[in-house]
Order: sequence, then structure tokens, then C-alpha cells
Amino acid sequence: MSSKSDSVGTDEDAISKAPAVAYMALLGLALPVPLLHHYHTDGVIETMRPMIKLNDGHWSPLLMPIHILFLRWLGQLSWGLPCAILLLLVLSFRQKSLRRWATVCEVAIFQCAFTTFYGFYATWLLGSQWLEWTHRPA
Repeated sequence: MSSKSDSVGTDEDAISKAPAVAYMALLGLALPVPLLHHYHTDGVIETMRPMIKLNDGHWSPLLMPIHILFLRWLGQLSWGLPCAILLLLVLSFRQKSLRRWATVCEVAIFQCAFTTFYGFYATWLLGSQWLEWTHRPA
């Protein structure tokens, strides 16, 4: 009879560890956006800075338009998502409410919505800038 109670205990342990595994999976899925933004998109954003040619022939940078700054801000904000998921992972070992599947699903839905918004906005912005550059008269 003690073996049956031991098997029940291990089942409960497996169930309680499953949200931790889900948080780790969400953490792995949250890292590509900030890393891609840091290593690729940030450099592209800097090349989109408007320039003005001065009378002496030198080029001087102007302030960036707000729609480009918004993409940079979204990229910087994207670092908060893996940090928040890591914090939830650590806190889930102490607070039972964070181990509920509903909480894990809410985090996953928020992560999916943020990543989708960032992806659509970056594609729209960089695509529209690319079209302007390729269809610019020489």
C-alpha cells in the first residue's frame, strides 16, 4: 500500500514541475526577439536616420522620426519579457498561484501577442522603408 502512495506523490511532483518546464519553454521562445533586435534590427534602425547635407559638403544626422524610435523602444522593451518569465519561473516554486495552467497560458498569450505585434510592426516599417529606397528616383 505504501508503494501506491509513493506513486501518487511522484505524480503530484510531476504535475507541479510541469509549469516550471512550460516557463522554461516560454523563456526559450522569448529570447529570439530581443537577441535579433540587438544584433540585427538595431543596426538597420541606425541606418534609417535621416541626414542633411550641409553647405560645406558634410552630412549631419537629424533626429529620428517617431515611428522608427517606436521600433527601437519595442526592441528595448522586448528584453523585459524574458526577465519577467524568468522571475515568474523562480516565483512559481514559492507561490502556488503561479503554477496554475491558467497563469502559464496567460503568459503565453501575452508573449505571443507582443511577439506578433513586434514582428508585424518591424516588417511593415522596414518593408515600407525598403520600398521607398528601391523606388526612389536616381
